[in-house]
Amino acid sequence: MRSNLGISYDGLKYALNIKESYLSGEPLTVTGAAKQQRLLMPEHLLSNDLALMQYDDPLALAVIATKDPESPMALAAAIRMGPHAKCKELITGVFEVVSDATKHELVADCAKLLSKNAFSPEAFHLVRTRASNHVVEIREAYRRAMAENLRALLDGKMAAREFVEEFIELASNGNLRIDIYRRLVMKLMRSDAVRPSVKFMLLERLDRFPQMVKLQIVNEVNSAPDTPEYQTLKQELRWIYETKQKQQAPAPAINAKPSQPSTTDILGRSQLDFGAAAGMHRRNSIIKPAEPTLKRNANPPIMSSGGFSSRELSSWLN
Repeated sequence: MRSNLGISYDGLKYALNIKESYLSGEPLTVTGAAKQQRLLMPEHLLSNDLALMQYDDPLALAVIATKDPESPMALAAAIRMGPHAKCKELITGVFEVVSDATKHELVADCAKLLSKNAFSPEAFHLVRTRASNHVVEIREAYRRAMAENLRALLDGKMAAREFVEEFIELASNGNLRIDIYRRLVMKLMRSDAVRPSVKFMLLERLDRFPQMVKLQIVNEVNSAPDTPEYQTLKQELRWIYETKQKQQAPAPAINAKPSQPSTTDILGRSQLDFGAAAGMHRRNSIIKPAEPTLKRNANPPIMSSGGFSSRELSSWLN
């Protein structure tokens, strides 16, 4: 319930949740079509045509404007907060605190410009235009940095691990659109010029990618032809999946009677030689099919190379 002052208990809860997301390094997401979680982007906050649920609360926007490490998101949040500050005296005071507390000089300048001009339409138009241009400038700068890193990697001037860490950091902090983010990752995975070790490291850091990018990576590897390189990538993916399943499995109760293993349990326990996952040699064992009573095909395209089914993907990624 929102008070006449412009604040609410829900708004406070949203603000605290966003603060926790920043502390834990979790990206801010918004629910899109078919209830899919998408990354919150500066364009979302700058659009007057989108209802963003909790992100429309002034306290939530104040947290983003002061806590987001990247200026495009912080600036967009401050601008979206402006109309709230114009209507409620208490939010006006919060907005002034935001202009002093933000770590980004551009955010402070735009917030002060809005306050000085009494949140006039002309002032909003000016800061929105500046924010849109700033988003484009920042993304271009991050893309140039990623291109330079790739060139250094291919020239042998940059270590694979350093490249992967910086790639993920640049892609995340650069507020790249999700389609661009996904396309960049896919180019790395498909390129013959990129060393396999880089692709293994990308798979190792799968949980740091946005959901849509993560799903694209898994599908790309899982459906790839059975070349030696992709066979080892599929096996690495299987190993990551099985490790994650073991971590998520509940601890067995003391004195509990052992239950009859289900088909899913049998599939989950299939062993993978780690040497094969690292590209040292092919796996000797073959993953058992989900239905033991059915006759196996001569050359199953996915399971024989270490991939796994869409049902398993869904249980892992969702």
